[in-house]
Amino acid sequence: MFSDQLEHLLPDLRAYARLLCGDVTQADDIVQNACLRAWQARESFDVEKGPLRGWLFRIVRNEFYSQTRHDKRRREEASTRFEDDYIADDALGARSDLSRMLQAVRSLKDAQRDAFLLVVAAGFTYEEAGEVLGCSSGTVKSRVSRARDVALARFHSEDWTQPLDEDLASPINQLHEALNRIHRASTSA
Repeated sequence: MFSDQLEHLLPDLRAYARLLCGDVTQADDIVQNACLRAWQARESFDVEKGPLRGWLFRIVRNEFYSQTRHDKRRREEASTRFEDDYIADDALGARSDLSRMLQAVRSLKDAQRDAFLLVVAAGFTYEEAGEVLGCSSGTVKSRVSRARDVALARFHSEDWTQPLDEDLASPINQLHEALNRIHRASTSA
């Protein structure tokens, strides 16, 4: 049962780890170590304290911070590798935009970035993200709102006048739309 649930969540855990660190190899290492820790602690998991998904995401997050404390430089180098993995070489204008957006998100304060990635990228509710982060849903909502504002301000601090390549416009537009949805939700609540 536990192993089936863990296996089902692996793609989400890998995607989250990849967003945190920006490097496929490091993300796989993070998830592997997190899964090992989760497996070793599976008897201590209490479903009454929250869902397995949140517990596993918290372990991945903690493993990421554990690794980055030991090698901060790895994160800076990973940014370039992440872009190279996902962006076609002939889309330099859009590549620059995506690179700036990724840099803007990665440059956020840890608490804001974590909340933003859990809600926007991983699809957690504010309550679920709060369980992972160990704070209230209101705090998560506030952090996501600030993260959106800061990331967009940093992104738009340079001119963004080049038309986007069609293949790359979709992910950037999706991120921009997600940021706007969060803004609308936070201002209407």
